[in-house]
Amino acid sequence: MVTEKLTREAVIEHVILTFIDNIGYLSESEKLSVNENTDIIKDFKMNTDDATLMIMDLKKHFSVNPSHEEWLQLSSIGETADLIIKHMRKKP
Repeated sequence: MVTEKLTREAVIEHVILTFIDNIGYLSESEKLSVNENTDIIKDFKMNTDDATLMIMDLKKHFSVNPSHEEWLQLSSIGETADLIIKHMRKKP
């Protein structure tokens, strides 16, 4: 269980860093406020081009390939991390 929690925390941390890198216009205080409950679109008005780049970066980094429909259902950093973990577990 501890390993799963640490793994999820590491994935969340990477999703947050990728989000911050792709959105590009956050102040230092906004960067510090990003957490697993952050709504990627509503909280920071991320546009679809930035969201697409973020998804591409995450797919490449974690070597996962969730469907387009799965990505569209996500709203938070935590949900994004959970989807990545779900697909990482499916890998042989």
